[in-house]
Amino acid sequence: MSTEGPTRGKSLRLKRPYLWTVYLVSWGVWLSGALWLVFHYFFRVRGRFGFKENPMEPVWLAAHGGLAAASVFVFGLLWASHVLAGWHMRWRRRSGGTLAGLAIFLTLTGYALYYIGGTETLSIVQILHWAVGLVAIAAFFIHWLSRSQPR
Repeated sequence: MSTEGPTRGKSLRLKRPYLWTVYLVSWGVWLSGALWLVFHYFFRVRGRFGFKENPMEPVWLAAHGGLAAASVFVFGLLWASHVLAGWHMRWRRRSGGTLAGLAIFLTLTGYALYYIGGTETLSIVQILHWAVGLVAIAAFFIHWLSRSQPR
């Protein structure tokens, strides 16, 4: 596809309020998920009958869920104003496509965590969700820092 048409001369930069919204929601969803992981696996509380849930886990999980819902809207904003234009302009397709794919994967697995029945399947989806979620920040930085030019 050529760079002619509606994307020609169009900047892929978001206006400052949108950019800050994207950053705040993205960092918030990542950080709340990472904090849930830390409290779930490393700050376990010993109860009378063994280990029990850390009291901060539900707080981080609720924050993560709320920010995840906001991230769906942010992804829609990015899709309409940034992803499609960048794709048509052939800018950073590899890193941007990877980042979009990760966002879709995390959205689907996050949704599945609420609706999957079996414990074994749920455990696998949970591990995949948080493992991919943790490395998504690296994909963001690779995309953000890349200096590719349109082809």
